[in-house]
Amino acid sequence: MRLKPIALPAEHGSWGLVLEPVALGLLVAPSWGGLSLSIGVVAAFLIRRPFKVIQVEWRRTHSRRGPIAWRFALAYGVVALVGMGGAVGLVGLAPMAPIVAAIPFIVVFLVYDLTQQSRSWQAEMAGAAAFAAVAASVAMAGGWQFVESLALTGVIVARAIPTVSYVRARIRLDRDKPRNAPFVIGAHVFSLLLMLALVLLELLPVLVMAAFLVLLFRAAVGLSGFRRRVSVTTIGFMEVGFGVLTVLSVAFG
Repeated sequence: MRLKPIALPAEHGSWGLVLEPVALGLLVAPSWGGLSLSIGVVAAFLIRRPFKVIQVEWRRTHSRRGPIAWRFALAYGVVALVGMGGAVGLVGLAPMAPIVAAIPFIVVFLVYDLTQQSRSWQAEMAGAAAFAAVAASVAMAGGWQFVESLALTGVIVARAIPTVSYVRARIRLDRDKPRNAPFVIGAHVFSLLLMLALVLLELLPVLVMAAFLVLLFRAAVGLSGFRRRVSVTTIGFMEVGFGVLTVLSVAFG
């Protein structure tokens, strides 16, 4: 029996949702408290996969996958509690404020996820907003002030939400289905303007503008007749690369 489909999510996009804010927070404000919190968050994220397996298997009398999924869920849960508890012990409760504020988005994401609607736009948007808060929490654990930390969450939100709309539109375009390209381009332009405002307020480095210009160009070409047809998996891998570019533009800037 293969354990990977039970233990790990297959969607590349979902990995980006959690790893981009974690990486950004740790790169700009490394700390033991931030690392502990990041481990807890990643473990909490991983719980969803075995729980989805449990949902499918629990009615089957002789299921082999169900008990294994329960073991993975328990292990992830313990790591999540230890990680988050360790973070609180190291840096206190204050860095948890952004994550607590994101609870409504977490609830929306879980409701759609547990009802097998994780690919709906509501679930993807809510998930992006929920995990973006992690960047601020990790930065606060590393000693950053609240407002400065929120700027990092702003980067993740401004990167993730237009990306969700782009990927959905790109897939629909390649399948000759209706799509709203002007909305996607408008979302990218709005994100670019938001980054400009944060740069002018000296909350973000100028280099972040280059990354968001690349994202805008990618969306414009990807939804045009100049695009090259590629598989959904390839699109997913490309978006991982664009996520890395965005994170590094802030960290090095």
